[in-house]
Amino acid sequence: MFALPNIEVEEPIELDGMALATMSDPRIQEMAAKHQSFSNYLDSFRSEFDRHINPSIIIRREDTPEGYRSVDALAGFRDAIAMSVVPYSWAQFLHYGHAPEVRYSDSFSIYPWMLDKNYEYVVMRSIGEIGLDEAHELRPQSLPGVTPRRLVRRNIDRPMLAAFLQRWPVRYSTATPTWEDTALFRSLNMANAAAKLPATAGGTYYDIGRSAALWASAFEILVHDGYSDAGYVYNNFDKAQWNLSECKNHIYEVSLGKPQRSLACWIYSKLNKARNDFIHGNPITDAALLIQESGRPLLHYAPVLYRMALAARLDVHWKGAIPTNPNEDKETFERYFDFRYFQADMEAGLATAIKPAAISA
Repeated sequence: MFALPNIEVEEPIELDGMALATMSDPRIQEMAAKHQSFSNYLDSFRSEFDRHINPSIIIRREDTPEGYRSVDALAGFRDAIAMSVVPYSWAQFLHYGHAPEVRYSDSFSIYPWMLDKNYEYVVMRSIGEIGLDEAHELRPQSLPGVTPRRLVRRNIDRPMLAAFLQRWPVRYSTATPTWEDTALFRSLNMANAAAKLPATAGGTYYDIGRSAALWASAFEILVHDGYSDAGYVYNNFDKAQWNLSECKNHIYEVSLGKPQRSLACWIYSKLNKARNDFIHGNPITDAALLIQESGRPLLHYAPVLYRMALAARLDVHWKGAIPTNPNEDKETFERYFDFRYFQADMEAGLATAIKPAAISA
């Protein structure tokens, strides 16, 4: 079990053997009733202002495959959920202009201290340290500078989450995963790092540049097959399902003397150039981190762009006839509605890149 103190899920997110559960989940309540120390642990979480918060808890069934128990599997599950939320939040922000509650992946940070298997002590194991201490001495808190948020169902990109949760057991139930499955979760992990707040106090545009570099790497890892460059990323975008003319028409210049490409390729070309300039120490200006046509920050588009790269890679498309009567097949109609709902906001968000913003975001 692991706690995520900065996010409170409205309902469990789960697959067979693994779940991100709420405090009111019967499985959590059963463990809390059985172990007073666990109940105290859950009730002790506070913000940096000493306000009570309800963490979400990652739980795993004991009879799951050995691969489910690895740190990689835990991180992959967390990353999949984060990348089902953060890109859609940015699409809403770009499209509608309001700020959704969960725009950065810091909200999905895992708290380092957890009760041991005997519910006697709290233990901590990180890359840098190992710790053991008295459970009653712990004062668990949320991540400073990141307001704890409630995650409601309507703000989760359900078609993308379904695709992730289908691939997760395949990736972690075997010791010899395919290259595609390994690349997917490696890319998600890079994207989760890229989607964090570039800085809190003391941030500079160098921090923005580092985030741009991480985002570009996430795109490349996703399509990497021994050798990868911007062309591979561009070709992957062409496999996505596009509906808006601004997104599907190949009318944007990404490189002199080359055929024109889609809007997604055009935005990525700017992200890739910013990455190269920062990482290689080339001269760079603040303007390089803006899309001049809209006056909006380049990084605002990266998560949305990444979602569409994932949709192309994982074949998140609508196939078959379009349902018109919800009374005939309610389940199919709801799946189609979900697909169109999230897809439309993603495309509309990207399309703002070529439209001057009334107020610069």
